[in-house]
Amino acid sequence: MKIHLFALTLACFTLLGCSEKDVQVSEATQASGPVEIDEMPPMIEMDGHPEHGPHGGELVELGKEAFHIEVMHGTGAVAMYVLDGSATQPVAIEADKLTVSLKHDGKVKSFELPADPQGEDASGKSSRFASTNAEMDQWLEAEAEGAVIVQIEGKSYTGKISHNHDHSGHDHD
Repeated sequence: MKIHLFALTLACFTLLGCSEKDVQVSEATQASGPVEIDEMPPMIEMDGHPEHGPHGGELVELGKEAFHIEVMHGTGAVAMYVLDGSATQPVAIEADKLTVSLKHDGKVKSFELPADPQGEDASGKSSRFASTNAEMDQWLEAEAEGAVIVQIEGKSYTGKISHNHDHSGHDHD
């Protein structure tokens, strides 16, 4: 009787073994391997937008995250890009120029950046504004602070230009 029970148990394991192979094959087809990502997502801050703009520049918030301005400087020129609320996509606006007011070493000065449309911008609109004003570039490199005022879709937005580095800032009015 013990031999029959052993043979029966062995037969069950053999049948289950075949069944397990089928299960393993179906599991292998379901597990198609690791998920691959073509590119890393931009570094995201706690407030939900990238830490830097698509060109690697500093971000200026407009209208409680409605839009952003990406500020690029340090090359002897300054470029500002108008971006959407996620700070990832360009937004072409109807403006001839952006005006920026900066304060540095007790001096206050306004600078203008004329429209410099990108290839994908609609006619009469621009998502990029640029200036070769070396003084403005130097002021931004020296961490001057200020504001940019821009009209988007008939509404005025003011963005505060500040440098969020780990330096201890001193505000003197």
